[in-house]
Amino acid sequence: MEYNESDCCGNGCVNCILNVKPKATVKLNETGKANVLSNYRYYRLLSKKEHIWDVSDILELHFKSKESENDCTLTLTPGDHVMMRVEFISKQQADETTEHKYHLRPYSPYWWNSLKLEFKILVKLTPQGYMSQYIERLQERDEVEFRGFSGLYEHRADCEGKTYQMIISQGVAIAPTLAIIEEILNNEDDMTRIVHVACFQRVRHIYFRNKLKDLNQYWNYKCFIYLSQQLCESNECKQMGHCVDGCLNFRKQLTYKESIYPYRLTVQSLKQIESKTMENKNYNRIAVIAGGSEFQKFYKKILINEDLGFVKNNVYLL
Repeated sequence: MEYNESDCCGNGCVNCILNVKPKATVKLNETGKANVLSNYRYYRLLSKKEHIWDVSDILELHFKSKESENDCTLTLTPGDHVMMRVEFISKQQADETTEHKYHLRPYSPYWWNSLKLEFKILVKLTPQGYMSQYIERLQERDEVEFRGFSGLYEHRADCEGKTYQMIISQGVAIAPTLAIIEEILNNEDDMTRIVHVACFQRVRHIYFRNKLKDLNQYWNYKCFIYLSQQLCESNECKQMGHCVDGCLNFRKQLTYKESIYPYRLTVQSLKQIESKTMENKNYNRIAVIAGGSEFQKFYKKILINEDLGFVKNNVYLL
């Protein structure tokens, strides 16, 4: 895929579409069909719903291409993104010459069906955001433009069990990491050990919570959840600025075998996770960080500089 300046959303993404280089290997489309995501095309909104019933600003959107399933396929790899493009028209010239302009925003599909040309994204609405206002107005069967672009990360299956992969996600950015995790776990020959560190605001904001419980049943997957704003009305918790581990108000919201901690993810937390999950110090350590740009930069610096065994070239930002 080729990109030009008009493909940049201008939001200061860590991985700007203009800086993304082709992956070392490309999975070929064996059907010989065109990839509908290679250029901007229209996709019909099949459904729009709240991801959690009482959290109104987090939506799941399900889209389907208008192209023929006989002629096209939808080719994505875990960690790839799609760019939503919305056109608005401004008449700036005295002679009423129309100038076409676009608002763009990247999203990361967490599910797709290549043959049916469908994908789903998780969206967080922000007050006064142009794209958020547009999405709020969207109705089923409305049509939206998308194209795809590749991320920098590409998983390589490990049949020998020598890879330790840490995934750190923030809020809705958990969505693209799920596709990476499922690719590994669904491959019986892949012995990669996955340590997933998911950061949210509160218990009620744990997205895909049931899926995370199901994934924890795999021998090579372990999830740790950290909550940055979990605070109840007890005096002890108020003094700490967050709920304490033994807080009953916090504990009664958890279910069996959930590793959830009512405070921010820290350097010490990461070192404790390492001691619990690192059986072999000679693992090839890989990290994927998904979240806002400041979140990504902050935890990348920690992984590289805090004696956790990660090297710069093995830390990928989605």
